[in-house]
Order: sequence, then structure tokens, then C-alpha cells
Amino acid sequence: MEVIELSLKQTEPMPVLDDVSLAVGYFDGVHTGHQRVIQKAIDEAERQGIKSGVMTFSPHPLTVIKNQPLLDYLITTHNEKMKEFRKFNLDYVVVVTFNHDLAQLSPQAFVDQFFIALNVKHVVGGFDFSFGHKGAGKIQQMNEYAKNALTYSVVDEVSSNGEKISSSRIRDLIKEGDMAESKRLLGRSFSIEANVVYGYQRGREIGYPTANLDVNPEHIIPRVGVYAIQVYVNGTCYDGMASVGFNPTFDQEHDQPIIEAHLFDFDDNLYAVNIEVLFLHYIRDEEAFSEVTELIKRIEQDEIEAKNFIRSYSS
Repeated sequence: MEVIELSLKQTEPMPVLDDVSLAVGYFDGVHTGHQRVIQKAIDEAERQGIKSGVMTFSPHPLTVIKNQPLLDYLITTHNEKMKEFRKFNLDYVVVVTFNHDLAQLSPQAFVDQFFIALNVKHVVGGFDFSFGHKGAGKIQQMNEYAKNALTYSVVDEVSSNGEKISSSRIRDLIKEGDMAESKRLLGRSFSIEANVVYGYQRGREIGYPTANLDVNPEHIIPRVGVYAIQVYVNGTCYDGMASVGFNPTFDQEHDQPIIEAHLFDFDDNLYAVNIEVLFLHYIRDEEAFSEVTELIKRIEQDEIEAKNFIRSYSS
């Protein structure tokens, strides 16, 4: 998979790709609706005997349009999204820098510079994909802009239980702690990939050492509480449980929830290691305990519940 990074006013000339069928969109979460769009581009590439690819954007357009960073929002960071793209065995991933200049570009100029000039032969978008200044260009009008220089396909709304599968719907589910439904719509368990950093060492003091995640502030954080999880460390999967919250038993100094993961049957040093935490099941809300002994008893019960769920989940 060749990754090509483009910007509107780059000093180097725009590359000319091999003939390619391109799925286009931001694709936050790369959920099952997005997967339908990407697969359509792959199918069309096979039909025409050309390359397949995805065009996405970075950063998220809302960052530029609102002129402020996104906080607690993205289902997948850029790196996580690229990891999902690799699963499709695409030939190209084109990453276009979204900035104020791109936001002001007319639909015609967008098609000319980012489709036709790149040698895109087929474009696939979801039914609600728009492009150009204020989204004035619609995928359904592609013939008007492309003037027979390329063909295109529109993927109709993909729904589940009568409701559109969308990134916003999945964000709501994650915030509700509904890991089962979010998994069904994503096509995989919701996860966060991050480096492990030093914490207060309190978990180790009470017999439950934790890996504290340095989460990208743009990444959505699931509902505060305790979860059954699985963790990938250097390609190996470990069962565990995680706390998402403010540590009310010990302090209330955190402005944002922190994530601490405890891995069962694991005692190696994880500091500075990049791990992926899969959130499988919401166990309970965060609680404040008057005594540390009460907290330990509750964590012991959490461990039992987490192991029972993972056992049934994996069987």
C-alpha cells in the first residue's frame, strides 16, 4: 500500500497515479458503511483491471472549519485509520491536507486537481459525500464536473435496525458504554492505541498494576467506568480490565478521564510501549470508596466479571 500525501499548494508537482478506482471520504472509524464504499472501489478496480485506493483527509475538516482542535471526538486517529485501510490490501492511500485553502476550493477545481490530474478513473462515494467550498459539490453531480474524464459510483445509505450507520451514531454508542452495538456497526471492537506512560503507581500498591495510556486528546474516550478488555502488546493478545475515570477514591485532580489498563497474567514493563486496548464490555460505573480495602474488594469482583465475560466472548 503506497501512501501519498498531497496538499493544495505543495511545491512539488502533483503525482500522476496509475489508473485507479478511488473511494473518497474522511472515514472516521472505518465502520461497516465506510467498508461498503471502499469495497465498491476495490470491486470496480477489479472489473476495470486498474489499481484500487482510498482518498482521505487530515486533519478532520471540523478542525479547520471551527478553527479549533477537536477534543474527545475521533473514533480513529489518523494512524489507527491507516491501520484499518491496510486490511483491504489497497494499492494507494491518498492523504490530502485539509486546510483553509482546500475549504475554499470550488467543486470544479477540486475535481480537476484531485481526481482528473491524479489520473483517477473511477470515484466511489457515499450518498452524502460532498466536496468543494461549503460542500457545494455532490457525488451525484460528478458527470457535471468530470465531463467524461472518469466514471463514478454512489453507495446508498447503509442502515441497521432502520437507522443510518454513521460515525456520529457510533460515537453516541461509545459514550453510552454500549460496546456490543458499537462493535456491530464498526465491524470490530472499539479500541484505543496509545503509548504507556508513568502514573501514580497506586494500582501496583494494591496488587493491580496498571498501564496508563497517553491518549491523543482528539480520540473519543468511552463512558466513565470499568470495562472488560483485551490488549495487544507487540502482537500478543492479553485479557484484562480497564478503568476509565477520575480516580475519585484517591483524588479529583484530573480535568479529563484517564484510562488505566490492568492485564491479567502479565508482569513485564510496559512503559513507553505502544499498546492497543479493545473495549469489550462495560461492567460498572466509577465509584468512590471511603476505604482502600473496599476498593480492592470491588476490583476483585470486577476481575471475576471481566474474566467471565471474556471467557464467554471468546468461546
